[in-house]
Amino acid sequence: MGRRTNPYIQTLKGRAAVGALRLLGLLPFRLNRALATALGGLLARLSTEAREVTRINLSLCLPDHPDREALVRESLVESVKNTFEIARFWSKPEDGLQRVVSEQGDGPLREAVANKEPILILAPHLGCWEVLNFWLAREFGLHAMFAPSGLPELDALVKQGREHFGTTMYPATARGVAGLVRAMRKGALTAILPDQVADRRSGRFAPFFGQPAYTGTLSCKLVKQTNARVFMAWARRLPGDEGFEIRVRPADPDIHDEDLDHALKAMNRSIEALILEDPSQYLWSYKRFRRQPPGGTLPY
Repeated sequence: MGRRTNPYIQTLKGRAAVGALRLLGLLPFRLNRALATALGGLLARLSTEAREVTRINLSLCLPDHPDREALVRESLVESVKNTFEIARFWSKPEDGLQRVVSEQGDGPLREAVANKEPILILAPHLGCWEVLNFWLAREFGLHAMFAPSGLPELDALVKQGREHFGTTMYPATARGVAGLVRAMRKGALTAILPDQVADRRSGRFAPFFGQPAYTGTLSCKLVKQTNARVFMAWARRLPGDEGFEIRVRPADPDIHDEDLDHALKAMNRSIEALILEDPSQYLWSYKRFRRQPPGGTLPY
């Protein structure tokens, strides 16, 4: 039997996490951004795990980048900005949405919504995905999966922020997926983070920037079951305190391929294209290659 988690310890962890996030959320936005920039710069100078993982991922995925060390620094700063601003926006979702200052490429998405087509938005860990969540919910109504963290107090804060604009949340279970499929077949718009390492029963290896990445199959299976229109989207963080720009792109059409492996390759190509719009705003500190195919070598 596995070791049981002490519920008292979990409660303390949850309360501590919520307290820290609420404290960050109280900071004026400019101070929030300034502290995040300073902390990100410090992480880039110290020998931290985040810096080493970022370096490894960039060496694997963007080996020909002209100044990878500069990109390491920029990525860590952007990642901390994302954490700090999310802490603010979960408590003040209206503030996050009000900082959307422009939209780009959203015409085909609006047309698909008007036609009541089932729609799947693939939103990788790029820019500020919580701002994108708010925007999708306000503009179109959003249906999304939710996987509990194991800290109920933290989960309550996250759900409060995400449901503020009417997002319908589904548990990350077989029953939740079935409910999501039913909603999509009726023309609902849903969004998924497609670049997480899936569990052993829910993924396959597919190339990601030329590297074998264990890729979740849920998105491509939903496309196959519902014949959904698929779009890529992200909220690009603009310089200084200028806010965010929503960017929407069509996915690689081969994501509709009947062959699941071909569809997964197309999905990862679509994610790559989005990342290349601004590589500094991708979460390179995530251990994307922590699961390897047989015979593979763990890079971390």
